[in-house]
Amino acid sequence: MPIDTPEFPERFLRYATREFGKEGEVWLEELPSILKRCCDKWGLTLGRPTEEIKVNYIAYVEMENGEEAVLKVGVPHGDFSAEMEALAIYEGRGINRLIDCDKALNAMLLERLRPGKMLDSVENAREQSEIAARILQDLHATPPPSNHTLPHFMDWMRSAFADARSCKDPERARGYIEQIPRVESMMRILMEQDEPQVLLHGDLHHWNILSDVDRGWMAIDPKGVIGASCLDVGRFINNAMGFGETAAEKREILLEAVTVFSGVLGENEERMFAGAFCDKIMGSSWGLKQKPDEHEASSQEALRVMVEVAKDVDDRRLRCRAV
Repeated sequence: MPIDTPEFPERFLRYATREFGKEGEVWLEELPSILKRCCDKWGLTLGRPTEEIKVNYIAYVEMENGEEAVLKVGVPHGDFSAEMEALAIYEGRGINRLIDCDKALNAMLLERLRPGKMLDSVENAREQSEIAARILQDLHATPPPSNHTLPHFMDWMRSAFADARSCKDPERARGYIEQIPRVESMMRILMEQDEPQVLLHGDLHHWNILSDVDRGWMAIDPKGVIGASCLDVGRFINNAMGFGETAAEKREILLEAVTVFSGVLGENEERMFAGAFCDKIMGSSWGLKQKPDEHEASSQEALRVMVEVAKDVDDRRLRCRAV
């Protein structure tokens, strides 16, 4: 099916080349051809790109039967392959459905959620956490098959901590590096033999939860990773702490979210905090690869809050899932 060559947003071009370098540049040159092949394969009419695109090209499309969908095309890399695999495993439980995919094109045809409002459109923070927790219940009820090829959360951590230790700004990295032994201790407990290892979303935050008129609130964009269930609350809680302007506000947000997730998921608050703490140190360690931005001061403040709260957490309680 012939299509007009789309005009790619400047932000998308910038992110794709920054994230993937020369490989990203080559992929961008091939992208118009890839989009045409996708449209021919699935009988699509290509619409406008979504406003949120960064490293992947994501556009609204119309299928031959008149239904709307979303086309997502990415640079060939492990994260994109893991997302395909996770979506296929979930089969739409708690998340938008994978209609079809093509690994050769590195493309996915996805269910479009309408109206597609993000969770941050809900004003009440407690309600936001409750919605996210219920979605995690649905996602974690889907067991990964024994032949999956998804990474483990610990693989992510090893990569992130290597970035932190090789950071060219030791002072900036120091606070995170100091907490790595504590995180590794927590992870050893969360990987013990009797700890269930489930399929995690891996990136569930306020902008990866969208509304649908028929299905309610649904997740999108899973990373697809294996680990203890409590690790999946971390990205949401850390994102929420970013909304707090002062240390006191960040602490209040942290403690309330921990309480809400604990109540809905039926796991004790120490496990919920551990999920947030591990994700904070891991995510911030990854972030050290980039230059400091306008969020740097807030991130450092959040770290200080979490380290202070961690002093009152007994890691032995991580073995006891019950509230």
